[in-house]
Amino acid sequence: MQMDAEHTNRSPRKLSTHHDVSSFDDHRISTVWPVIKRSLKSELCSQVLVDLGHSDVNGTSTSDLEDTSFSGADEAKMASDCMTQVPNGNSDNDVSENLNHIIIENEQKIPDTDDDPSTCLIPKYPSTDSEESYEPGLFTRLLSTAYNVPYTVRQAHRVDKRNQNFSERAEPMMMAKCSSRSLLHWNWAAIRLGCFVILVFIIVSIFCVVIRLVTPGNRTNELRRGWWQGTVSYEIFPASFQDSDNDGYGDFKGLIQRLDYVQSLNVTSVRLNSIFSALDYPLEYSHIIDFLSVDPHLGRMEDFQELVEELHARDMRLILDINPSLTSDQHTWAAHWLQNSSGKFKYYYVNNEILANFSEFEEDEKENPSRPFGSQLFLNWSHPAVQKEIEDVLDFWLQKGVDGFYVKGLNNLRRDNQTDLYSVMRRWRYLLDIYSVDDNKKIMMISDIFVKKLKDEQSLTFRLIFDLCDLIDVQLHISLNHVSTVKTQFLDIAEWSNVSTSPWTNWHIGSVATSRLASRLDTDYTLGAMMFLLMLPGSISLFYGDEINLQDSIDITTGKTYSEGQLCPMQWEPTFEANFTSNESLPWLPIRPDYLVNNVAKRSVNITLLRHIISAKQRSPSLWMKAFYTHDSYTSGKQMSTFIFHYIDTNVIVFERHFSDYKKYVVFAGFGEAKRTHNFSSYFSNVKVLFSTYSNFNSFNLDKLSVYPGTVLVGEIVR
Repeated sequence: MQMDAEHTNRSPRKLSTHHDVSSFDDHRISTVWPVIKRSLKSELCSQVLVDLGHSDVNGTSTSDLEDTSFSGADEAKMASDCMTQVPNGNSDNDVSENLNHIIIENEQKIPDTDDDPSTCLIPKYPSTDSEESYEPGLFTRLLSTAYNVPYTVRQAHRVDKRNQNFSERAEPMMMAKCSSRSLLHWNWAAIRLGCFVILVFIIVSIFCVVIRLVTPGNRTNELRRGWWQGTVSYEIFPASFQDSDNDGYGDFKGLIQRLDYVQSLNVTSVRLNSIFSALDYPLEYSHIIDFLSVDPHLGRMEDFQELVEELHARDMRLILDINPSLTSDQHTWAAHWLQNSSGKFKYYYVNNEILANFSEFEEDEKENPSRPFGSQLFLNWSHPAVQKEIEDVLDFWLQKGVDGFYVKGLNNLRRDNQTDLYSVMRRWRYLLDIYSVDDNKKIMMISDIFVKKLKDEQSLTFRLIFDLCDLIDVQLHISLNHVSTVKTQFLDIAEWSNVSTSPWTNWHIGSVATSRLASRLDTDYTLGAMMFLLMLPGSISLFYGDEINLQDSIDITTGKTYSEGQLCPMQWEPTFEANFTSNESLPWLPIRPDYLVNNVAKRSVNITLLRHIISAKQRSPSLWMKAFYTHDSYTSGKQMSTFIFHYIDTNVIVFERHFSDYKKYVVFAGFGEAKRTHNFSSYFSNVKVLFSTYSNFNSFNLDKLSVYPGTVLVGEIVR
């Protein structure tokens, strides 16, 4: 470090005796003198003597060596040697030049006092007011606890003493106050601005929290649920939905063409009934001859893969129906088993147990002479090879992108004991979980018939099997003038929540296994029944065509219903063959004569209403939450936590849907054959109509509310 010229021109002053070498501590002496020894040259000794007070900046001796006390003989001798080597006279230039040779140890560790306000150069002056007792031009020691450097010397603060207002008495005061003075370098304007921004952020955050607490209806996203929980699925028999190649059979490509319509219903998933290669598909779709291929009537495997990709691109899921309990007697396994009873397939099937052709529709079968030959064989589920075969089947379709399975016929599985069944289903669950990624869980659905059978058998694995499943499929039974049975169904299903909280209820009112809703009920009740279904707690499954009053297919010559009449082709438009297929071909089941009225184009009003109800159900936790009992309510009157029956008789049912502090809804439904008028003001003070089977029904009087046959009203309870 080089001293300024004006600093070197200052008048010499006498060194205070308090700054002689004897006043240094032992550590300082031991570290300073080795440096002096290494730098014992004539041009350096001048500066050493200046620093020790034995010479001024001009090189003139200020005291005799003998007058100065040293702590050791070696130090005194070394100082004496320096005195003999330093020439007298003016050595301003020499001193200025030699200052560059002052050795500063650990130079990188020394902070700059101009930049770091935490350190300060404080001269070690005596406590006296005499101006003769300090020397501003001396080198001082850096007092900093953050750095441990041996006798580091630095230049003192430069002060322009040519200023006539300068007082040397004030210099130590300024230097002593450097710690307080450093605070003045802080950017107080920026600090105040930052504090203000933080304060505003805290106030806004508190305000948002309060708003969310007082508006519970807007907290839907706080409840996490799986894609299958509380959502709506659309069940399709693909051979009856849309024909794209004019052969009279619906196919995958035709289904892809109609995905815009399916998506417009606001459903979350599509469930396909059996698509596997069958003996005489689609009429005998349950007579499976190959679980690893799609039936040729539906197209190729590439077409199925395209369907899966299209559904996923629309953020929709695909569920497949599969019945692993039996196969056709024309299946490859069955052929080997029948021909060679001692080979590999010896234990694949149950001996002497063949399912006859005539089963569920035995009487109607006689009306259908076109029914082909063939029978079905029950698989032996106690045989490990059979278990492995079906596991490979599930794995195959999971690789194709399927999002879940509705495993049917479990109540007909032939096995030795319940432990075998639990072991099999546990491996299925493990396989599904392997393919589950993040929120895209692969699910397993079972039938309530199977659940009731396990319960009746008092199976020890009942609860364990229950925990493996995601959905329990339940049919809602509605009979005219006997609507009170609905309550019993609700209470029975809700009790399952005490067994396990894992599976959700999946309600349906029409399916591939039952007669059409519009054929069981009058068409005047179909829309109301579907609205009623959508208001039930849990997940919902809609059967294709129920939204347009589609009925069972009949033989127009005899008026008899076909055995699989519920699989009638979808009616899209009031044109030839309802636009299901082209004019050059006939559908595999006849189109009903009412296609001119009951089709998608003509029933657009009903479809729009159902679309809005599905959307409302998806948004409101009070509507999609499943029914369950709390421990208190279960022991005190079977009160469901999300469901309250306010009124019920043979014709009218009134129930409330609610959950936590979200919005509350009420449903008025009439499934009798006569009008009923009741006073409901004791249950509700004010109800806002949201949906109704009558488009112009916007308000009503709770004191005297008339419920007509087939009428369903959905309203929000105003608090």
